[in-house]
Amino acid sequence: MSKFLGRWFNIYKNEISLFLWTAALLFLVRCCGVYLNNYAETTFLKRYGVEYLPIVNMLNAVATFFIMGAMTGIIARSPGARLLTRLFVFCGASVAGLRLIIPLGYDLVYPLLFMLKSQYEVLLALLFWNLANDLFNTRQSKRLFPLITAGGIIGQILASFSTPRMVAVFSIDNLLVVYLVITLMGA
Repeated sequence: MSKFLGRWFNIYKNEISLFLWTAALLFLVRCCGVYLNNYAETTFLKRYGVEYLPIVNMLNAVATFFIMGAMTGIIARSPGARLLTRLFVFCGASVAGLRLIIPLGYDLVYPLLFMLKSQYEVLLALLFWNLANDLFNTRQSKRLFPLITAGGIIGQILASFSTPRMVAVFSIDNLLVVYLVITLMGA
């Protein structure tokens, strides 16, 4: 396998395990993002409709500004791997906590999930690429980052195609539990 990877993808023997690990991690980041995105958009639009999208998108933009500002300070003080691990656990646990609130009938959960899905996706991607920049030098980045990105794209494709099957097996609300499991795998 190492000869195949080396010859076809220009991956050196000493880089194979790190490459596979980072590609699998981005696969998990994108896969869990698609499941949360599919759930949050479907349930929000079903309960509120498209007329509330401009309001939620405006609030989301403001929240992104402040959250990214706070993350800049946190990234500077914490190691990338530990921060990504903690964020995976936090994202999964908070979504699972919201899953427990859904049967109580609070409709504000759906706009909150709609906003959190984009925040979590951006934060996980930011921390992933921050970690990848720490793991690979510039020369390796030019060769390997397109291949690592392919791992993320495969995760998005597979999660998109498997969402209807997951909903049929687990029910739509339990997609949030699937999200928790994938984020814990990423952690």
